[in-house]
Amino acid sequence: MRVWQRRGTRAGQSRRRTRAMAWGAPLLALPLMVPASGIGGFSLLAQDSGPSRYLDAQGQPVDAQGNPLSVDGSLPNGDSIGEQLLADAANADALNGNAGLPSGPLGIPGSALKAYTRAADHLAASQPGCNLHWSLVASIGRIESNHARGGNVDAAGYTRAPILGPVLNGAGPVAAISDTDGGAYDGDTVWDRAVGPMQFIPSTWQGYASDGNGDGDRNPNNIYDATLGAGRYLCSGGLNTADPAQRATAVFRYNHSDSYVRTVLAWAEAYAKGVHPTTDQHGPVLAAPQAPTGGGAPGEVPVPSVPPTTPGNPPSTSNPPSSSNPPSSSIPSTTNPPSSTKPPSSSNPPSSSNPPSSSNPPSSSNPPSSSTPPDCVEPEPGTTPEPPAEGEPPLCEDTSSTTPAP
Repeated sequence: MRVWQRRGTRAGQSRRRTRAMAWGAPLLALPLMVPASGIGGFSLLAQDSGPSRYLDAQGQPVDAQGNPLSVDGSLPNGDSIGEQLLADAANADALNGNAGLPSGPLGIPGSALKAYTRAADHLAASQPGCNLHWSLVASIGRIESNHARGGNVDAAGYTRAPILGPVLNGAGPVAAISDTDGGAYDGDTVWDRAVGPMQFIPSTWQGYASDGNGDGDRNPNNIYDATLGAGRYLCSGGLNTADPAQRATAVFRYNHSDSYVRTVLAWAEAYAKGVHPTTDQHGPVLAAPQAPTGGGAPGEVPVPSVPPTTPGNPPSTSNPPSSSNPPSSSIPSTTNPPSSTKPPSSSNPPSSSNPPSSSNPPSSSNPPSSSTPPDCVEPEPGTTPEPPAEGEPPLCEDTSSTTPAP
């Protein structure tokens, strides 16, 4: 049985509604306005101004041109749910194919599990015809924020660190949603962002704001408030989620993607078979990001005019040549000659202050001496030589005379 999905406000609305009735799909009239305090219904305020300009008459998120969006502000992957998905909705094996379900027992952080079951109990009393099971809300919470980042919430259920989606500035697969909350939830006064454990954009939250923990506040960054708001959104289409096809339709209204719906349904089926509470993972408490002060789109990063120098790399002019050894960390490179200029190990390199021993000049007063002392001393010509002193070499004989000695 095909279930009618959406009731748009554009041309062709009446034709689609007539066709849906002809198919026999259950279609419940949804009042356009109910008291804002009502926990089960959708509260629509001024439709043409303020945050409600991003909600259609059925309380579903739209962009400024009225085009449908997912709860988190992402663009739809299709206008309607696939026929094959509707056929597989009751077949757990068909859904589990791409869900990546673990083989072991499943666990959910204790605070998140408490929020899911509490939301289902609220809706069982306020909208019993919806038959919403906590496991369906839990599966959406797993995909949207991994159960508030592993249960990183305080005792009252408020997230200890902001959980923010991408800036909804129309870049990429998201719509352009200008700021609707003054930065109260997302810290951004220029554009909206999906916030909290169930990833509501502020404008959609205005229609489903809920107080899930009874503290008098309605905040999408609180896991009890957000899960109850998500449950109200799933039930707002007048669908009976106990019926597999209508359950798939409710999830498609949350996020217009068949693959998203398959994953949610598969994990919901697994959670419904039993889970155990796990310890909350408490990370550091982080403040919400500050609102931008400029008028440009958030997230812009200025590009430096001159790229910074890579730290730790010296200028190329100081690098030693490749043929030489690099200097040690304690000695400047200018004092070490390249390895190719080092003298052999058997000799010492010359010092800049001391000349080599082989180049020392002789003293001006002493002529260079021979390594072997002379055998005799030649007498000076024309003089009468005196006998040599003790220890001095003897006088050489005069070989130039032809007269033999007497």
